[in-house]
Amino acid sequence: MTRQTIAILGTGAVGIALAKGFVARGDRVVFGTRTPAGDKARGALDAVPGSTAASHAEAAAGADLAVIALPWNAVASTLTPGVNNALTGKTAIDATNPLHFVAGRPALAIGHRDSAGETVQRLLPDAHVVKAFNIITAGHMVRPEFDDGTPDMFIAGNHPQAKADVAAVLHDFGWRSAIDLGGIEQSRLLEPLAMIWITYGFDHNHWTHGFSLLGQAP
Repeated sequence: MTRQTIAILGTGAVGIALAKGFVARGDRVVFGTRTPAGDKARGALDAVPGSTAASHAEAAAGADLAVIALPWNAVASTLTPGVNNALTGKTAIDATNPLHFVAGRPALAIGHRDSAGETVQRLLPDAHVVKAFNIITAGHMVRPEFDDGTPDMFIAGNHPQAKADVAAVLHDFGWRSAIDLGGIEQSRLLEPLAMIWITYGFDHNHWTHGFSLLGQAP
């Protein structure tokens, strides 16, 4: 497999977990951040040896594939026209969930008639956005093996080759299968599905669970 350069836009737990998976696959990783010399960037670089940091637009410009691993409240301000230009024609994995807190628990900030996936695609109209990785905790995004099986990842996006690219990443990361639900508007289903995962976690104080689709069509 040809070694790729992966831009991880975000330096939090999700970005670091996925960066480790890409590095283990043999890819180069560059973190996109507002402050490449800041403490959070240094923490990400320490967690992923061999990675580098740059501005969001610089990271995107040098990448073959990008991952959007941002808090919801940072998405609109980060995905600027300059980032869009840098990602023209490239696959961008959207791992975000549009969350805010209500009475101390996460809830959807938007949903049902819109989604974070569609928002990201509108902000990056020249990129090929694929929703993925939003229905699992960061610690199980790579090698998600449980005692009772290996979970599936649902994906959505408008571009067939971009979805094939993401399916290949999921295969390399150890997922049982990538289940294609259709266009990016199907993020309206995937983000509420993340709320099922989150609600179960809060109710049981249990964060090592995932989803499998049994009896899949051949």
